[in-house]
Amino acid sequence: MSNLKETLNKASCQIGNNVEIEKLLRKEGRLAKGAVATAEEVLGFDYLVEYDGKCFEFYAANPPLIGMTQPVPVQRPLGIAAFTDYKIDYKKAIDIFHTGNWGDKFTDIVLAKPLTPEVTEPYWYIRSYLGIEVVIGANTGTIHSS
Repeated sequence: MSNLKETLNKASCQIGNNVEIEKLLRKEGRLAKGAVATAEEVLGFDYLVEYDGKCFEFYAANPPLIGMTQPVPVQRPLGIAAFTDYKIDYKKAIDIFHTGNWGDKFTDIVLAKPLTPEVTEPYWYIRSYLGIEVVIGANTGTIHSS
């Protein structure tokens, strides 16, 4: 995920010298409107990252939009684990979402890894406009529940 590494490098520079963010806790999409159908309608993501035992939150726009907010310190939420990489990007996760019968639009898209021993990969959580939460493995592409 070179785009993830590039985004984390930009955020690292904004936090300070010699800062290297490597751990992602959550990535939550900002949508163009209440319910959207395509990856192009995901304007950007709010990132929650961990560096040196502290959490920072910032927003980064998806191309062709540009922009990024200054990372600000926030309290670490409970129940999510840090991770360093994943294989399925949000565009592919949305394609997988469209293979099911959950409606053609979604209202939320979040990448996170629950803090439980049996979970071995981060998950994409996509909530359909019908209220169904679809959970897709961010490494395997497996639909875990619906």
